[in-house]
Amino acid sequence: MVKMMTKNSKKRNACRIALIVVLVVILVLALGGFVVIKSYLCQINRTYDQDISETISPKEEYFEMDETDKNGDETIDPGSDTELDDKGDSDASDEIAFIAPDDVEWDFIERIEDDKLINILLVGQDRREGESRQRSDTMILCSINPETGETSLVSFLRDLYVQIPGGYSDNRLNATYVFGGFELLDATLTENFGISIDGNFEADFTGFKTIIDKVGGIDIELTSAEAAYINKRNHTSIVSGVNHLNGAEALTYARARKIDSDFGRTERQRKVLLAVYEQTKNLSVSELFSLLYNALPYLTTDLTDSEILSLAYRLLPLASSISLNSYTVPANDCYYGASIRGMSVLVPDLPRIRQYLEEYLPLE
Repeated sequence: MVKMMTKNSKKRNACRIALIVVLVVILVLALGGFVVIKSYLCQINRTYDQDISETISPKEEYFEMDETDKNGDETIDPGSDTELDDKGDSDASDEIAFIAPDDVEWDFIERIEDDKLINILLVGQDRREGESRQRSDTMILCSINPETGETSLVSFLRDLYVQIPGGYSDNRLNATYVFGGFELLDATLTENFGISIDGNFEADFTGFKTIIDKVGGIDIELTSAEAAYINKRNHTSIVSGVNHLNGAEALTYARARKIDSDFGRTERQRKVLLAVYEQTKNLSVSELFSLLYNALPYLTTDLTDSEILSLAYRLLPLASSISLNSYTVPANDCYYGASIRGMSVLVPDLPRIRQYLEEYLPLE
């Protein structure tokens, strides 16, 4: 009887030891995984690390007026894609109305009920090395329905004339980012269009090129005009049709505006995002982690580590089956061109745009 109890005790002790060993191994693996994940997330730049002096108060606001020649026409340098091509000129109609700021009447816009969506704003800014925050050259809403995987990419044109909350005057949409960063840009999108933003990611030109190169380049179908534009600025011999573009070539493609308009340019930017998705959606886990480790230092976000992990947990299972749709705000029948405070802008029909957004967003 004593021997049986001794044997049972030994078995119980052995089981306890085995259980403790298993728990220790799980704990070590969990801690190791946590350390690895933290090391990756530490690569991302955070908005709370930025200098608060970059914020421009309403008293310091300014208006980026269009440069004109002696005849009052917009100055356009056909050989440049870095100056007015991406900063001062606008896509407002040639037949524009010269109106005073007070002549624009605004409608109250109710918030769209989009709580079940994940709305991430992707921002590209025209910043060179050594410069502080600049105007947002690109603003694309990535709206994801985590239940269905349906995703909408919605570009907001930078020359949209909008109300800027917080005591600022009405101005171009891209001014909000240089004035107050993600926070002011998000608040402006909510006030004017009724959408809410759950988080933001931003990359400048250097980051854009590097990320494209890190994914191994992208396949894009080019028109003859797009191919000629890339060739002129990159000394390449690309032809129309499907081409594999490196980072520099993809950046030129995404910034091309003079061959058509900012409407065309924003469509190209969304095509780049679609191509990046196609290039990366079937990567192995090790390849994906390698890409993230190299690409994350070129991104800036206002999301915390826990928020990023929560997003990853919800979205990674959908990664290979996401359905992407592409849109532009404003649509052709939702604005009129005007010159206000010396700026050629797109004055939006806010109620009509909100109606379109309810169709664009993957609410169902």
